Amino acid sequence: MVSSDGTQKTLLKGALLFSSVDGMVASALLVPILANIAKDFPDAGPWLNQLLSLPSLLMIPAIIITGKLADYVSKKKLLMIGTILFTAGGFGGIFANNIMDLVWTRALLGIGAGVVYPMAPAMIAYLYQGQERAQLLGWTNACGSVFSFALGIGAGYAALFHWKYAFYFYLIFVLVFLMQWAALPDFPPEKEDGKIAQAKVSGNPQEKLGYRVWLTSLDMIVYMTLSMVLLYKLSLFIVSEHLGTSADAGLATSIQTLASFLISLVFSQVLKGLKRFTAVLGLVCMASGYFFFGIAHNFSLVVVAVICLGLSLGIIFPYLMNRVSAVAPNSKKTFAISLLSMSIYVGQYLSAFFTQFADWISHGSIRGTFSFVASVLFACAMIAIVYILATQGRDRNVSMVEK
Repeated sequence: MVSSDGTQKTLLKGALLFSSVDGMVASALLVPILANIAKDFPDAGPWLNQLLSLPSLLMIPAIIITGKLADYVSKKKLLMIGTILFTAGGFGGIFANNIMDLVWTRALLGIGAGVVYPMAPAMIAYLYQGQERAQLLGWTNACGSVFSFALGIGAGYAALFHWKYAFYFYLIFVLVFLMQWAALPDFPPEKEDGKIAQAKVSGNPQEKLGYRVWLTSLDMIVYMTLSMVLLYKLSLFIVSEHLGTSADAGLATSIQTLASFLISLVFSQVLKGLKRFTAVLGLVCMASGYFFFGIAHNFSLVVVAVICLGLSLGIIFPYLMNRVSAVAPNSKKTFAISLLSMSIYVGQYLSAFFTQFADWISHGSIRGTFSFVASVLFACAMIAIVYILATQGRDRNVSMVEK
């Protein structure tokens, strides 16, 4: 637990929250200026799309490597190194004279984001427990949403003068770096921390990751695979079904982000009331969202659907992060969170193939695809209820369940 004066405690929480947004904003600044870049580099070809996809791709190995490096290097040092790489890669776009210069800077940004992504929640898991940990993990999701929204708008306005000006916003992370340096405690490497923990308990065997960490990571893969179907279908559905325009699709996405942000702010209260059944609520919200999409014949019902989906995202992400933080042993927490973080991107990758499968099941009907995904999610909710009831006794010692 953290014991410090009010100012230091606030600065510490601020440093952790601001450090958690790198992965969420990796593409937020680029999306509004992509058309401008394409205009200046007409011969970019397939490299233009790589500007968006390459950072996510490189985050996966960076997350895995960082999870193992935490055995030998302190989390504070890893977090600060990742922030330096992320800031250099983002700001470096200002000096790009051709598309390949931008590709290399985006690659550096992706590696930095991959180093940072598991470190902030890992430090939260070490420093806080119970409701305070759940609250902070919920706030990280909210903070990422606000940063993505604000920086995306800022980049769009900056591009009215020149698209390179948008990259100046990455200098914000210099302040984040200074907050990390000033406020974060310097943990020992996890291998050393594990030896200390073992020394306190005579005969304690080498700690294992545990099946619940692997199961939670599998849950994240399944959830991301199902939730990302909307990304491929939302705009096409709204326009092809004459429910609105592309601008309305953008509005729907913003409403979803707002719903996710709001529920993230009160996530700890939701977890306190529902405990492990919080996951069931998240699945039911997502299933309801897809169900409403399947029957939507006006934009009002689309709004209801995206609100349900936003609530689900704002519940499931902090829930699974909090869950893995609670069940992983101290000497394996960072690797466990890295494994869960990697699962997010594995699920995103698999979602493209699952979407094709759902289209085949529904014979190409978008409404049919939404209804099929809804039925799968309702089935997942039923499985989750059965599993929770069957394992409740074994999880009584997990702090997140009891507090």
